[in-house]
Amino acid sequence: MSASATPSVPVSINTLVLLAYKRAGVVPVESTTLGANMTAKLAHGRQLLDLIIDGLAVDGFNARVTTFLDLSVSAGTHSYTLTDTVLDVIEDAMFVPDTSETSELTEGETVIKQMDLTTWQLITNKGSESSRPQMYVVTRTGATPVVKFWPVPNVAGAVRLKVIRLLGSNATGTDNVDLQRFWIDALVWLLSYYVAVDSSMPAERVMMLQGVAETKKKQAMRYSFEHTGTQAVNVYSTQWSM
Repeated sequence: MSASATPSVPVSINTLVLLAYKRAGVVPVESTTLGANMTAKLAHGRQLLDLIIDGLAVDGFNARVTTFLDLSVSAGTHSYTLTDTVLDVIEDAMFVPDTSETSELTEGETVIKQMDLTTWQLITNKGSESSRPQMYVVTRTGATPVVKFWPVPNVAGAVRLKVIRLLGSNATGTDNVDLQRFWIDALVWLLSYYVAVDSSMPAERVMMLQGVAETKKKQAMRYSFEHTGTQAVNVYSTQWSM
């Protein structure tokens, strides 16, 4: 007997939701996504799945959602509002001259250092201009990050920011979740726990689902962190510190 060398096919979001309803004991195991009364159940499950995945950020899970964002910069404009899908802007940025054909194969990039709010507050000439911003600060208006550059750039260009973004939406049931495959079983358990609570299932079953779900989540997060490059940085003060 030969072993299959073909990887499994990623399950769709709707299929994941259906598996969670089955695991919670809300629908029979023979149910399908096209079954009676499933439309509302699938929609509710996708909303719960968004809550679960967005909530992973609270547990410090951002290693797989750190990416670069190219921000177009106009001459004379220092403040830029990012989308609410960006959780945070981290580390230093790079200014890419407008003469570069792409934001990756560039020449003449310059570093833009990130500063804290106190440093920004104490700048006495916030309106000064330069062809290259040297520093930036991140503020927030509700859930929306705002990036402010100093000095104000007087030429157009682009800034490559390092950002932490939200994982993709689960609104479209035929899509796949924006996580690696090893997360699927954990998500099914987590979602089955949420579904069981919302469906007023017996407390004993709810507690069992919660316990397994938390264990599965920790296992998936541990594996994610183990397979993501990390760098430890030790910062301490000396007599030469500014």
